[in-house]
Amino acid sequence: MAFDARNLRSQKLRNVNFQGDALRMGMNWTEEDLGKPQVLVDSAYGMGHPGTFHFRPLIEEISNGVFEAGGKPGVFNVSDICDGVAQATSGMSYSLVSRDVMAAMVEIHALGHPHDGIVLLSGNDKSVPAHLIAIARCNLPAIHVPGGTQLNAPDYFTSNRLWPLGMHVSRGEKTHEELFERQKNACPTCGACQFMGSASTGQVLAEALGLALPGSALIPAPLTMLLRYARAAGKQILKLVEKGLLPRNILTRDAFENAVVVHAAVGGSTNALLHLPAVAREVGIDLSVDDFDRIHRRVPVLANVKTTGKYPVEYFYYAGGVPKVMLELKDLLHLDCITVTGKTLEENLDEIEHSTFFEERLGYLHNYRIPATEIIRPRTEPFCAEGGLAILRGNIAPEGAMIKSFTIPEDMHVHVGPARVFDREADCLEALKHHTIVPGDVIVIRYEGPRANGMPEMYFASAVLDADPVLGQTTALVTDGRYSGAMKGPCIGHVSPEAALGGPIALVEDRDLIELNIPERKLALVGLHGRRATEAEIAQALADRRARFSPPPPRHSDGILALYARVASTASSGASLTPSAAEGEKPAEPPRVSPEREPAAPSPAAPATASELAQTPFEGEESAAVADPTPPEVLREGHIKVVVLDYDFGDVDIERSIIEGAGFELALAQCKSEEEVIAAAHDAYGVLCQYAPVGAHAIDSFEHCRVIARYGTGVDIVDVDTATKHGIQVTNAPNDWCSDEVADQPVTLWLTAARKIVKYDAATRRGEWHWQTGRPIKRLRGSVFGLLSFGAIARTIAERARAFGVELWAHDPFVDAEEMRALGVRPVSFVELVEGSDYLVIQSPLTDETRGLFDEDVLRRMKRSAILVNTARGPIVSDRALYRALTEGWIAGAALDDLEEEPAKHRDWRPENPLLRLDNVIVTPHAAYYSEESLRMVRTIAANEVVRVLTGQRPRSPVNVVEEAERNSA
Repeated sequence: MAFDARNLRSQKLRNVNFQGDALRMGMNWTEEDLGKPQVLVDSAYGMGHPGTFHFRPLIEEISNGVFEAGGKPGVFNVSDICDGVAQATSGMSYSLVSRDVMAAMVEIHALGHPHDGIVLLSGNDKSVPAHLIAIARCNLPAIHVPGGTQLNAPDYFTSNRLWPLGMHVSRGEKTHEELFERQKNACPTCGACQFMGSASTGQVLAEALGLALPGSALIPAPLTMLLRYARAAGKQILKLVEKGLLPRNILTRDAFENAVVVHAAVGGSTNALLHLPAVAREVGIDLSVDDFDRIHRRVPVLANVKTTGKYPVEYFYYAGGVPKVMLELKDLLHLDCITVTGKTLEENLDEIEHSTFFEERLGYLHNYRIPATEIIRPRTEPFCAEGGLAILRGNIAPEGAMIKSFTIPEDMHVHVGPARVFDREADCLEALKHHTIVPGDVIVIRYEGPRANGMPEMYFASAVLDADPVLGQTTALVTDGRYSGAMKGPCIGHVSPEAALGGPIALVEDRDLIELNIPERKLALVGLHGRRATEAEIAQALADRRARFSPPPPRHSDGILALYARVASTASSGASLTPSAAEGEKPAEPPRVSPEREPAAPSPAAPATASELAQTPFEGEESAAVADPTPPEVLREGHIKVVVLDYDFGDVDIERSIIEGAGFELALAQCKSEEEVIAAAHDAYGVLCQYAPVGAHAIDSFEHCRVIARYGTGVDIVDVDTATKHGIQVTNAPNDWCSDEVADQPVTLWLTAARKIVKYDAATRRGEWHWQTGRPIKRLRGSVFGLLSFGAIARTIAERARAFGVELWAHDPFVDAEEMRALGVRPVSFVELVEGSDYLVIQSPLTDETRGLFDEDVLRRMKRSAILVNTARGPIVSDRALYRALTEGWIAGAALDDLEEEPAKHRDWRPENPLLRLDNVIVTPHAAYYSEESLRMVRTIAANEVVRVLTGQRPRSPVNVVEEAERNSA
């Protein structure tokens, strides 16, 4: 094969880089090798799963083919993780983004070194779409080699069936021995899993697009035939290099439509809805979910393969594979599409039809005495009349959602049921495990989309649901996450926009009625809290809920998932990490609502203007920033940045109106550590903070900071001494403003715990109508109500509690005893307080002395009938010690407004604390002053304090004293 060196990329680069040849000769390249076309042989080889473990001989055969045809192979690899291994763990969040990271690494290999062509070897869930994306992006002559499939396991068992089997074991319904017997034989050889999941579907699509050699998809991995195809690909790539046939000559709109036709006919994985559009975007083609719906409506399902059908994909290959399916649907295909053979699709099919291709493969099938038409049905007798997918829309999924419609029982094609809402899959699994999901429910699992959590598969939940003989036929599952390609049953995924972007799925509440209607392609809320409602009523309810909506903080603060959370495109456009060629440098469209960005429109509850906000004073304040909204001369040069370090209000409309109205720039963050504070605010002039730690290290890094404004009354998260040394003003919300409302929380928790309200409510919901459920209950009047601390808030609590006839005790070494007595409160020592209180309320600040104060020794001293209430900071009470106290009967109960671990400070917090499993403890999320009125007030105060300091005014509620000289030198 003759090549013109002037047209080879590798040879052009040799003329400008004189070190490269030397480095290659260091790997025993000859002078002749240097002058050959250089071919990247990149594979997903690795030891992560059986789908890549067998690749080394295939890599050798591709390389041999390149050598035979006159080229020089360069072998690289980027391995993939296995969805089956990562499933049901936090590792699953890395699965989808790994596709784009792999694609980027292949791009780096292909374009970073001087290659003339590419052969990519892969066969699994994310590696195949990663390679197809890389082929489209790099646009060098390229061929994909599918990695093949496993042989069939005993009894047609497939590894995906281990999930429900494992659930049976966890319930004690099956033995570990039964589980292990299935595990050790479920994957008898290397290759992709034996069902038409994401791995098998990806191989099929590579061939259907024209990027893999005809007949190469889903070859059983142990067959020598797979080695022959690998060598043929190595030889064929040199022909493509010689002809200059590029992927963008092959990847036309018609080619993508052909792939969707084949996808429909084989009942392929729902993940193709993410992958094919992502590949299409790389060549500037808009392949939408509506294209899938349109094509699937007119294409029958012909493949009777697992998981929906009967046979493994090994048999699908023997029955004729992709070429047989294409021949059955010839009239629905664009036959003039060019392929990697250099010929059209029609020419390829004609050549196969008149060869021994089918005869060779059918011989294997004869061993099993199964007719080929039983596996790949004729067009006149399809497995299903319409293709596998339907795209649904409605007020829950305005941008679409998908369902694998042909796998669903006929009587579930139209279904209305009450919502059971979960914000994590793990919570749903617990409900399934304990049989609290009932027939007819519509399970909603949200905050699992690309931005929220990397869009993991909800396969465990869907597999357990499907395995239940009743729920699998009567209960739907809706999620903004995705599913395994092996999923079947009434499972709706890819709901878009996702919850983290403020999609309507975030607004669904328990017992809302949800309608699934496949014939009408509808997924919608049709009722509220168990009753049917009109469209107008539902629209109003959703608007009201949106006004109150506050998304949870991001789960991922660093690493690749933090990047993905910021830039991933929507599921309906491929959930891509990188912009496409058509988008160029255009950044991803910002989310409607996210924890790090404000919504486009102001919240209805927020004031409209800066002046209106500034005129919302707290007691004794007339107005704030309106006096002089212009920053002084020293601040007029350049952008003056103010950073909100963290917040859980859902938006920053109030802060934006005040701070930007005063001429400053506002930046948002969700910091959970001091390092994140430094990264976000080292160049800020002012910061506002809720829980983010602003310690000495962070303050030392601040280059310009003049003010730290704390939302709320405490400042224990701020190193005030270091701030004072740097001339930084620290402010908070004054105690006299919020003490009245904050006192509501401990009194409410005390009464709820004392009267066993939560226990009664849970029992009643279980159908137990017995007053004895809460026994024993102690009379409030005459009991001792103890307070640790006697500041402004504790005094208000005492006033409230007095009305119930309790005896008031308090311990506070910083308050004069006579002052306590004058207010009708008995001053006591700490030991007396602990040993004598029937109800003990902690309202003290968190200091080195109070951290961990309530340990096992202290809790053992309390009365066995006592109830502990903590509405101060969580770390004052040891969770481990409290768990022992509650389970071993040292005390009767507890009510906590926070936990020792302080979940608000952890981005990936999960409800794994054992205290949450007890029925004699109440836990609320540090909610003491979170009424709408107080939220508005505390945000207004903090923002106005920042503006005051930055405009040269004195703050209204200073925590420290900053001399004028220090302030001006800051």
